[in-house]
Amino acid sequence: MKIRHTIENNITWEQLKAAAEAGTAESLAPLKSEIDLTLEGGEAVTVVVAAHLPATADKPAGIRFVFKDALAEPHRMNDDWTNKGGYKASEGRRYILEEVYPRLPADLRALIRPRKIVENIREGVLEYEDPLWLPSETDMFGRGEDSWQHGKVDGPDDFQLPIYMTERDRVKLCGDYGTYPQWCRSVHSGNTYYFCRVYGGGSASFDNATASWALAPGFDF
Repeated sequence: MKIRHTIENNITWEQLKAAAEAGTAESLAPLKSEIDLTLEGGEAVTVVVAAHLPATADKPAGIRFVFKDALAEPHRMNDDWTNKGGYKASEGRRYILEEVYPRLPADLRALIRPRKIVENIREGVLEYEDPLWLPSETDMFGRGEDSWQHGKVDGPDDFQLPIYMTERDRVKLCGDYGTYPQWCRSVHSGNTYYFCRVYGGGSASFDNATASWALAPGFDF
């Protein structure tokens, strides 16, 4: 029989960034590698290598990380029953950028590169960049015609992350709440108040923007 065990290595964020930009990070941090962090205030979280990003015309190669589990407390996407303005205008985005991102370690924040986000919403196409974001429906499910967005994917930088290929992969814990549904940033295009959601079992769903569900953000590095 075979037995598997974990190998731990010491590395700095600066060393990992250099390897990522050189295109050699996969040997140092393979897919599903985990790094433990402590947020300002003492909350312990783990981030996971979700994808290795190839170099493009305007960016070197990099790594896409997501939180292994959700933040300790759930949060709503909006204060009112609306998805107007998409994720860009949402309370969920404000919370991620203003109350979660500043709690990341300073040496990590200094090396994060903003991700270009493209939203297809009823009001049109929105384009902007965020250093910390919630995964999209496409990030989670890579869905086409079955998408809550009427068959549309999100932006050109969105693809199903290799670590989210099965329902089991998409299950998250949320503090003392245990296994818990989580928000995606994509709007449900069929109505005016739903955002996409991942059920506690890892399948696709949606819910009213005022509901408080788990948040498991990600960042590019």
